[in-house]
Amino acid sequence: MARLSERSGVLVGQIYRDFANKEAIVAGLVERDLDEFLAGDELCAARCTTDRGMVREWIARFIACNDLKDTRMIAEIMAEANRNQRIAEIFDVMDDRLRGQLVRALRIVVPPVTDAARVARLAETILIMAGGMCQRRLTNARCTDPDVLALMMTFIDTEIAAMGHDAGSTLA
Repeated sequence: MARLSERSGVLVGQIYRDFANKEAIVAGLVERDLDEFLAGDELCAARCTTDRGMVREWIARFIACNDLKDTRMIAEIMAEANRNQRIAEIFDVMDDRLRGQLVRALRIVVPPVTDAARVARLAETILIMAGGMCQRRLTNARCTDPDVLALMMTFIDTEIAAMGHDAGSTLA
């Protein structure tokens, strides 16, 4: 706590007034980092403008996982969530928030009559693809092979088309 006080320029007493303990500080940092990761991105903008192309571009960038800084941060948070129940709870809330944003974005590109469970399954599949890609990027720092990303996006486009879109109004 002394080092934290020294580096932050905040007195130890003030830190303890704002946070019950070190775990509360970590929880606050995790919550802020995850919130920043989710808050300012284009997925919300795409949903607000109902821009199909923006939704597709966001999904491709999300799956590609090319921002190693964010990838490392999320991996650290996930590791801490396995050790710390409070962090796990924060992560679960943020994961649910991301899943909800993704489902709402997919609703832009699928017919309104599409089964909600099917859209949720596609959102979960996209999250799994992105998680796997992030893990791969952490162990192999090269950028995503464009052909691999194209194959993943073809799968997503095909699934959306199968949900009832006619060929002229798919994500592409």
